[in-house]
Amino acid sequence: MGWRRADEALAAQIEAAGASCELRPVRLGAAARQLQRTMATTDLVQALAARRAADGVEARAVVYSSITAALLQPLRRPHAVRFDTIAALSRPGIGGAWQRRRERAALARADLLLPWSEAAGVAAGRTIGEPGTASTGADSDADIRPATVILPCVVDAPARSAPDGPDATAYAANPDKRGLDVLCEAWAALAPEGRRLVVGGTEATDALRWLARRGVAAPRGVEFAGALSRERWTALVAGSRVYLSAARYEDWGIAQMEALAAGVPLVTVPTPGPNVALPLARRLGPALVAADSTAPALAESIRAGLALEDGARAKYAAAARALLAPYSDVALRLVVAERVVPALLDRA
Repeated sequence: MGWRRADEALAAQIEAAGASCELRPVRLGAAARQLQRTMATTDLVQALAARRAADGVEARAVVYSSITAALLQPLRRPHAVRFDTIAALSRPGIGGAWQRRRERAALARADLLLPWSEAAGVAAGRTIGEPGTASTGADSDADIRPATVILPCVVDAPARSAPDGPDATAYAANPDKRGLDVLCEAWAALAPEGRRLVVGGTEATDALRWLARRGVAAPRGVEFAGALSRERWTALVAGSRVYLSAARYEDWGIAQMEALAAGVPLVTVPTPGPNVALPLARRLGPALVAADSTAPALAESIRAGLALEDGARAKYAAAARALLAPYSDVALRLVVAERVVPALLDRA
């Protein structure tokens, strides 16, 4: 859902800069979906589907959305690769071996790299052995080939907040990656009487089955909302007292950043990865960032978040919105118009 939103926003930004843009969705058939059983086969299936989606494209420039989408593409000039993370970071072990081998060439031959974060841009530079530092500024004197422009996902405040907002919200479309077991253990340890935690992205049946395999019981006060419309989900987040994250790894942190844009205090474990939300959370409320990734540590931070008084919450919200200004659609349209579109179309 986050990537689809990011692609739609980028297409609108490109069109606002005066160029036309067509989105080519990647579609998987039933047989291909059945092959998505390991990290290696999932990436292979999706990379092949992305190559089919780009077949016959006629454009002055192409943007591949994610490293996976770029891995098996034929060489097209000019082209960019947009990514939140790279395989060298997110695909450890044998399950990511072929992806890590392929990505160096996929990154090196691009005309433009569009990482979502400074950390992802630096990691890509190290992978291809390029000097210099990624930069969003037009005045950068870094000599990088391919060129690199930091282009994060748009994070704007939701249009409304739900009047029936819960005490806490969390996202767990991938229960293992999102640490749903740690989250539920922390909520159970806290035992907040009468409090509601709404978990989006996963159906109750699937969540309970996954928790049972981990030997974790669903605590009282937890509701699994499944897949909601973007409007309903962002309204629920905006109407909650805190947003919770127990993620084991974060490629960027879309859900957390959306919570911050809504002015909702972020309670999180110190999730590794190119996680831009974590340093912001530490600046805004150090007590709301758990000391470690265990359930007891997270429970303590949840307790601190729920205890925030209205004045402290208002102060947190104002500071969070100020920090999120560079991620607004208005700010990123300038980056696309001044840096991205010229870098691609001037090479065409």
